[in-house]
Amino acid sequence: MEENLPAATERKTGESRYAIESVMKTLQVLFSFCEPPYRFTIGELESLTGLSKNQVFRSLKSLEEFGLLRMEAGGQYLVTAMVYNLSMAVEHDAPLEELAQPIMEQLQQATGETVNLCCLLEGQSTIIARRHSKQGLRLMSRLGERMPLHAGACPKAMLAHLPVEEQEKVLSMVPHYQKMTEKTVSDPNLLRIELDQIRKRGYSISDEDYEAGAIGVGAPIFGKNGKLIAAISAGGPTIRVSQDDIPMLGQITVEAANKISRILGYFPTRRLDEPQ
Repeated sequence: MEENLPAATERKTGESRYAIESVMKTLQVLFSFCEPPYRFTIGELESLTGLSKNQVFRSLKSLEEFGLLRMEAGGQYLVTAMVYNLSMAVEHDAPLEELAQPIMEQLQQATGETVNLCCLLEGQSTIIARRHSKQGLRLMSRLGERMPLHAGACPKAMLAHLPVEEQEKVLSMVPHYQKMTEKTVSDPNLLRIELDQIRKRGYSISDEDYEAGAIGVGAPIFGKNGKLIAAISAGGPTIRVSQDDIPMLGQITVEAANKISRILGYFPTRRLDEPQ
């Protein structure tokens, strides 16, 4: 992993070099209008987005000139009906694994490790797509493989973002679950603390708690209503991936999860510079 992650950083930079920063910031301003009260002043948008007042002003004027926004007499901006033209082109029925495929490929190439896409099925984490590492020594996963939610990268990433009632139902069963390895957490209180850390950090860490010799991270994927629907993970053998690699691996995996979430119509309400 020492060789993979620096390359991942270079790759990320290379893929992003075509993105126009001012356009990205303008889109950030535009999608801020997804939140109530759906109309904002320049100052309110400055606070909401974390962008400079000058950047917010230029973005608003560009969007207003194009016809996507209009300004009321009181100085508040709101979205016009022009946005409906985009909604007509939305693809509604594509399977998640199909939508996520190119992003999974990017994540696998960026990390050099095995990537899994999991969804919730009957209260368990189920692998619905995978991209195996191309390295000789790698983690292997099976399509359709089901895992309980108390151990593993994708399972814990999903468990951390389930409604409290569903979380507590799983936590109440943890003492009765089979320990996968010596590191599998069987104390509900310890797992509850870990879930809080996952929410704050933005990604889960599976350090040999599901499979001995395996380490990885997982990040949640949300739908347009903000409801958890899946998770994506990247991981490899402990002889190649160390604890020092985890922050960078986590960052790359969270970015992949966020890309998939946006494709599904989810846009986080918090400022993009706020901690997960």
